[in-house]
Amino acid sequence: MALLLLPFVGVAAAPSDFTLKAAGGGSDFRLSEARGKYVALHFLLKTECPFCLRYTREHGMSASKTPDLLHVFIKPDSEEEIRSWAGKLNEGGGSSMIAIHRDPDAALAESFGIPGGYAFHGQTVHYPALVLLNPQGKEVFRYVGKDNGDRFGSAQLVAKLAEVKSAPVPIKEYNVGADKLAISGYDPLSYFTSPKPAKGRADLRFEYRGVVYQFASEDNRTKFQAAPETYVPTYGGWCATAMAKGEKVEIDPTNFKITDGRLFLFFKAFYANAIKDWNKDEVKLTVKADANWKKIAGE
Repeated sequence: MALLLLPFVGVAAAPSDFTLKAAGGGSDFRLSEARGKYVALHFLLKTECPFCLRYTREHGMSASKTPDLLHVFIKPDSEEEIRSWAGKLNEGGGSSMIAIHRDPDAALAESFGIPGGYAFHGQTVHYPALVLLNPQGKEVFRYVGKDNGDRFGSAQLVAKLAEVKSAPVPIKEYNVGADKLAISGYDPLSYFTSPKPAKGRADLRFEYRGVVYQFASEDNRTKFQAAPETYVPTYGGWCATAMAKGEKVEIDPTNFKITDGRLFLFFKAFYANAIKDWNKDEVKLTVKADANWKKIAGE
């Protein structure tokens, strides 16, 4: 099965979406289905590699420490070679439940700009690398080893994830009032569970990265607290269509759309409805809006 690469955006011209087939067990991985979670892409070396086995065991066994982080282990070998290699993971206290995903011809490694030219086992391969993506699928950190033994350990990754998550939000760029309240007080969970969004209650609030959200029920607040990046609106709560032009424009909180698990909000007045323009070319406008928001807010 060939690697599916969709429109390119972000750091190192990385794809905004892609699918990897799991070789020899486990589930296939699609980036768009991982929205709301951090993703660690572990680019392992081609051919037999004991260091890769140790590295994969280490990160697989520590995964429970970071439930909001998905680990994706990637090798460019054939399915048969990967199955044989993965069968050794349960040796020495590892886990045979870890899925290894195939990257035919190292296409994904190339798209992420992982450097090649490393001489290993009589072949020239890509260097070992770790790429960390945020819940919007954007790269926030990478580590490229100098050789087979130079790897980013599990403890380092846990610390780096905590550092990334604690980074301050440029709240001045967000569509919030003086009280830092987002979406005019509407419950962000309600957009995903009902045809119409619901107003949140002032006594059911939660502050996430400097922004205050209100909720219609305690259950909704609890779900948001468990995975906030799954539910927060894109582009700081500004109109998505306007963001494609690099502009911050107010929204009607009842005018919205959810695509690939992302909440988009839009301007609406008696004379215009921005969602109509968005729907004319959503894919192209999403790429533009993502790029403009990164320029404005760094996200």
